[in-house]
Amino acid sequence: MVKVFKYLTGILDKKEKNLLKILTVFSLISPAISIFNFSVLLFIVNSVVENQKVSREIIVITFLTAAISVFRGFFDWYNSRIRNRFIYDGSQKLSERMCELLLKEDLLQHNQKSSMQAVAMVRSDAQSCINIMLISINTWVNMLTMAGYFAVMIYTSRLLGLVSCLVFMLLMGGVFFYYRRLMQDYGEKSRECSIKTSAQVTIAYGNFKEIKIADTASAVLYKYHNASEEYAQIQKQFQYKKSTTNMIMQNFVMAAMFILLGWFLHNPAGNSKIFFTSIVVYFTLMTRMIPMAYGIVGGLNDIKFSQKPYEILREGINRYSQIKESERKAEGVRQKVLTFEKGLFVKNLNFSYDGRKKIFEDASIDIPAGYTVAVIGISGIGKTTFLDLVLGLLTPQSGKILYDDYDIVSHMDEEGECRADIGDITNYIPQTVHLNGETVRNNVVFFEKGDNIDEAKVIECLKCAQVWEDVRQMPDGIHTLIGENGTAISGGQRQRIALARALYKDFELLVMDEATAALDMETEKAVIDAIRQVKKNRTMLMVTHHMSLANECDIVYKIENRKFVRVR
Repeated sequence: MVKVFKYLTGILDKKEKNLLKILTVFSLISPAISIFNFSVLLFIVNSVVENQKVSREIIVITFLTAAISVFRGFFDWYNSRIRNRFIYDGSQKLSERMCELLLKEDLLQHNQKSSMQAVAMVRSDAQSCINIMLISINTWVNMLTMAGYFAVMIYTSRLLGLVSCLVFMLLMGGVFFYYRRLMQDYGEKSRECSIKTSAQVTIAYGNFKEIKIADTASAVLYKYHNASEEYAQIQKQFQYKKSTTNMIMQNFVMAAMFILLGWFLHNPAGNSKIFFTSIVVYFTLMTRMIPMAYGIVGGLNDIKFSQKPYEILREGINRYSQIKESERKAEGVRQKVLTFEKGLFVKNLNFSYDGRKKIFEDASIDIPAGYTVAVIGISGIGKTTFLDLVLGLLTPQSGKILYDDYDIVSHMDEEGECRADIGDITNYIPQTVHLNGETVRNNVVFFEKGDNIDEAKVIECLKCAQVWEDVRQMPDGIHTLIGENGTAISGGQRQRIALARALYKDFELLVMDEATAALDMETEKAVIDAIRQVKKNRTMLMVTHHMSLANECDIVYKIENRKFVRVR
């Protein structure tokens, strides 16, 4: 627990660290007041029993203790505010880091996760790790509070108190060590099943038409039932084990208490009033310590339950730190403003995934500035991989990828080491595009910051993408909501709005990965012609399986035997 807590607090920013320190101190004050109040109560009871009268000092102490209790109420209220601030602000900032990681990590790392795993990492894992810190603080506070009550018990009950404290500690330790491995397994399975359940909902929503047409709702429901039932079973088992822990400690301790009470009643010793006063004190202490004991064991088990989210977040934070360190180092490197006067040139390219079969071997290709270049080839031969390489999403084992004189592989130009952003001069349209549920206008300006939107330019781009007439006839024109991922419009309209989005940004090189595949041939040709007219002297690099479209290009390459062969 200490190691986990130390790591998590280490990744907080300064503001959250200070907030956590305040929260820790405040968490100690309330139980300290509780122990003080109980000690005062014990003192008052003993004084009255021994002296057989109530002195003025006792009355004053009683009212002072009452005032302290009122102060504790206001203090607990403020502590609750601090706690909420830390929970939600801390979760939000950790979540932002994980989201930034998802946006900045390399393509191979990105492809290792499903969308639901990404959501879990950004949202629930961040929340779980903030909860770990709070649970750790509560557990330590309970330990310190219990130690205080142990001291009072040993002081008042002597040997009986010492024996009771030792039994208490052994019982807590035994229960925790018995369940800790089980709780960690439950945590891992719970996270996995939660992701599976959410994935089934996404599948059901995303494939709505196919499910309706094929009447396969029962099959989807069956898969959802299996995933959600497994998740429910794990949650039930976890909560059952937690409640069992409480029952074991509470009932065993209560049974031991009454056995001791029976023994003392059968063998009374000394002054009966003092005897019963001691018994009452002893039992009161025991009943106060039972919830704390459960809180300690339950807290330790909750931390074990959250072990997997912690491991996922830690691995993510480590990668995030590496990315930020690389960015800091890059700040000291010369910044280059990219040009695209000559074009894009790939020289002696070699690439394979994780040392497996080579995709490209000593491959070269030229994309001269101002030309339209098509790359064709059979499915699975490496067309999309080639685009990922020239866009800097993948790193080849060797070779050069030159934007004029800047090599994105070695990060060097004719003057030496430098850094540059190819996004300044390139734009990319994938085959599968994502649209949000907002308006046509907001989907065209999807990557723009702020509200300074040129609506005339939006309309121009929609016209260029051959979709303006469709949009104009929509109920609210460019302000029409299109549904989540464009469910309210056709597939062809979705693809053309994505083209309009790409055209809204200025570029020198437009890269398209089967970006017009959803369009009919006539519309596809019209779109390409429109792009040429609007973006004169711009360069286009496209992957296509339509030979008729490839024949419209200035240059055509075919991928054969891990090389590029010019066919026209």
